[in-house]
Amino acid sequence: MSSNTDHFANKRTFLAWIRTGIALMGFGFVIAKFEIFLHILVRASTSSLDESLIAGEIMIVLGMATIAYGLFEFLANEKDLDNDKYNSRKTEIIIFSSFIIGMAILLLLFII
Repeated sequence: MSSNTDHFANKRTFLAWIRTGIALMGFGFVIAKFEIFLHILVRASTSSLDESLIAGEIMIVLGMATIAYGLFEFLANEKDLDNDKYNSRKTEIIIFSSFIIGMAILLLLFII
């Protein structure tokens, strides 16, 4: 039987996912805005997107994906706690990790 502490631990874990997602989005926002600031500063008008602007947008997408996955995990864990069982979600973790690794590789390609 699950206790209140199990539900509280699940909520704390969800809040950690939220904090991580917000940090990723904030960092992406700073990267993107800094690129726009540099273009304004040198008064350069380019029609193409620069790599750092795209990298910032990718970081924002990573943050949103992290929060979405955290919500999925929270709801699935709450369901498991309510049913007094534990289901390992290896497939979901592999898919999410692969997505994050793919986005990180994409970011590296923009840096190089």
